[in-house]
Amino acid sequence: MKATVSICTYNGAARIGNVLESLVPQTLPPDQWEVLVVDNACTDNTVDVCKEWRDKLPVSLRIVREKWPGLSYARGCAGRNAWGEIVCFLDDDNLPAPEFVDRAVTAFQNHPRAGAIGGKVLPIWQSPPNPLAEAVQDFALAICDRGDEAFVYNTNVGPVGAGICIRTQILHDIYNDPDFAQTVPGRTQKGYGGGEDLAIAILVWRLGWECWYEPSLIINHLLPEYRMEMSYLVPLYEGVGCGQAKVRRLYDWKARNPFLNRLIGLKDLLRYMHGCLWSVGLKRKKNDELSQQLHILSQHQLWGRAWQAIKP
Repeated sequence: MKATVSICTYNGAARIGNVLESLVPQTLPPDQWEVLVVDNACTDNTVDVCKEWRDKLPVSLRIVREKWPGLSYARGCAGRNAWGEIVCFLDDDNLPAPEFVDRAVTAFQNHPRAGAIGGKVLPIWQSPPNPLAEAVQDFALAICDRGDEAFVYNTNVGPVGAGICIRTQILHDIYNDPDFAQTVPGRTQKGYGGGEDLAIAILVWRLGWECWYEPSLIINHLLPEYRMEMSYLVPLYEGVGCGQAKVRRLYDWKARNPFLNRLIGLKDLLRYMHGCLWSVGLKRKKNDELSQQLHILSQHQLWGRAWQAIKP
């Protein structure tokens, strides 16, 4: 079997049907791929919704449960259970183009040193985006359009997580380390996390493979209105900061030393305090609302990174 399409989901009953529907017209012959849903400790009827799609899909649909919450745990579970040579990961709000799986298989054939490949992730705004959403979409909302030419990323950089495709053997190698998912668990139902996509890219490179951008792989990302609001973005940015501090341990020897890691955290804390003073200046100057919002988000990212490094 050439490919496994894995949908990692937590309480995605309201969304996952749209993703499964988008897999019906996939152009890769049905005997060459499968669908694997990872139930990441769901407490709703996600599994029942998926079972209703078993007779509607042209390929096999399997459901496995991962009891430990967190995207990294779910991806590790997918790697252990996949039958395909590559795993194409979809979030439960990602709608792939009809040629997505077929072109993913072709992309790995065209780039034999590629360990991970990602493509374009285009937004489907469920209401008109506000200026804040447009300003942060590439960083915070997993939107990605890096042009129409394929290229290999720089070392230790890789694709966004939405629609990322990885060789199954590499997933085995990455998640064979039982501490990896615990170090960078990613998002859980208890809060936002981050860093798991960058962590995968770092380890793909470390294992001797490459990370590629392939523009023919197209994902449409559903973005509801609440993701444009500060109430969603503030904890997201703080979680990203925490994830950055955790991932640093994978590539920076200083971060693996408890004393030096706390010094790194204190440096970020000083930057955060300086930013607090600058916030007062922004308010006095009555800068536009977008500038103030972006500064607040940057501050929360700094705080998350600093606190993760210095906490006991």
